[in-house]
Amino acid sequence: MNIKLLPYQALILAILMGFAAAPLSAQTPFDTGVSEEAAQINEQLYVFADRSIYAVDEILYFMADHRVSGLSGEHSWSSVLYVELIASNGKALAQGKYQLSEGRAEGSLDIPAAALTGDYYLKCYTRWMRNTGPGSFSYTPLKIINPYRSEVAALADTETAPDRVQKVIYQEGVLECSTGSEKFQGGQEVVLQIKGASTTFLDQLRCSVTVVPAGAIDLAGGQYENAPPDENEVFRVSFLPDLGSDVSISGTVVGPDQEPVPFSTLHFSLLGEIPDYFAVMSNEHGRFVLSLPTDIGEEKEFFVTPEQGEGKELEVRIDQEYDSRTLAFPVEPFGLSDGELEVARQIALNMQLSKTFEPEDFNMDQSVKEEYSERDSIPFYGTRVQRLLIDDYVRLPNLEEVFINLMPEVQFYRKQGKNEIRILSDNNSIEIYNPLIMIDHISVFDLEALRALSPEKIQRIDLINDIYLKGNVTFGGVLAIHSRNGDMAGIDLPLGSYFFDYQSFYPLLPPVDPLPVLEERAPDTRNTILWSGNLQLPQGKHLEIPFRAPLSSGNYVVLLRGVSPDGEVFAASAEFSVE
Repeated sequence: MNIKLLPYQALILAILMGFAAAPLSAQTPFDTGVSEEAAQINEQLYVFADRSIYAVDEILYFMADHRVSGLSGEHSWSSVLYVELIASNGKALAQGKYQLSEGRAEGSLDIPAAALTGDYYLKCYTRWMRNTGPGSFSYTPLKIINPYRSEVAALADTETAPDRVQKVIYQEGVLECSTGSEKFQGGQEVVLQIKGASTTFLDQLRCSVTVVPAGAIDLAGGQYENAPPDENEVFRVSFLPDLGSDVSISGTVVGPDQEPVPFSTLHFSLLGEIPDYFAVMSNEHGRFVLSLPTDIGEEKEFFVTPEQGEGKELEVRIDQEYDSRTLAFPVEPFGLSDGELEVARQIALNMQLSKTFEPEDFNMDQSVKEEYSERDSIPFYGTRVQRLLIDDYVRLPNLEEVFINLMPEVQFYRKQGKNEIRILSDNNSIEIYNPLIMIDHISVFDLEALRALSPEKIQRIDLINDIYLKGNVTFGGVLAIHSRNGDMAGIDLPLGSYFFDYQSFYPLLPPVDPLPVLEERAPDTRNTILWSGNLQLPQGKHLEIPFRAPLSSGNYVVLLRGVSPDGEVFAASAEFSVE
């Protein structure tokens, strides 16, 4: 089937990048008329975690292989992976967003100290997969041990649980791995040798390798098979895919009758030390998508303001960042086999010892953080501004007098009995559009209150007297007022506006070091001895990965996993002991 979605993908990309590549009246994937074609675009995730058993306060490492089918041509689709650590009842304990690039994502997630001992799942999906429903997500079963509390996590309602779903069974015969010896001394260097038994598609095989205590990972299978969608469920495009390198916000604008309102202008203000501003217009279905700047490890505070229409009180409904729908899994009372019980005790002990001997708290590498977070300290609108510092001039009674005497490009006037404001410019087209008026980076529309503002509350005024484009919205100039105390100079917040928080990409956590430098007398508290989620085997070649054998005696396993081009999961394992 020839999928005709590339023009719509270009429109999505244009919207996310802040440019209007096509009229908003043009078809988009939100249209019911293209739902059948859009439904042909399917995404599949294959997720590998470094272990199957963890203790609280540990770091869980994972990699995800991302596949897309039904998309015409070699074009990218979703670029953000959403990951949640959920209990059997679907409640999320930890959440994070990760960059999908070239069909893969790799990251880590902190296991919260408050998690109770029990069965959990690593739930992974994209925004586009939310259109199909939670049955299409990836679910990797995990066991978490909390040595500080005796309670066990509550079971989900088993009355709605379906028949037992099957795990993805690992296939053999394509990958091989060995350590060269079955026994090592504590601290001895081990060289892991990896090669492919077949060269048919090795250059396309993305692999992960983990070395953990025997019993800490399932060697036979991983995530659950994706449940097929309900036959009665109609596919509907409610979520557009994240594109590019940014996370995005989506939602719907509705009126008093709770019906979507098309072509509404929305103003988003990013608050904080480095404020920013974004504008977007809802499409003909009242839906909108807004791309946000990429930062790592920070929850951002936003303020959204709908531009109220004539006789309508508009409401902005932001889509949930994460999918809260649950998928019923068969639930059994939590239990550990004899082998799992022993390894769980050691994992919990190592976790507690690591808290005693760990170095200073990890901080994200500053250069990496700056790469994602660096943003010019100048205001969002750039450098081409006229700036008026109020203290440089004699005090005037109100803001209108300030404009008349000190910034004549800004004029108040009456139109059909209403107060209006315009910005004069050499560009005559500026009169076609309404100006963007802001106080402390928040859009305001009460011109009567603005006109009466006392200059004593104002620190400075910035003006752009030319046409200004932001996202898919055009303004007839920008008037940005900054108060002395950051309190909007006492003006009330606009109707229908509110604050909300939004999460960016999950912070980078320290990798598992295959060659740790151990201080004298410090115990080896590693529960994951080696983890690498980004291995690629060149055809006809093999890889050698050195790592330091743990100091603790016992049995250990190596598990190598990769996904073939047709979606089969291949694995190979090896065992060794430390004396």
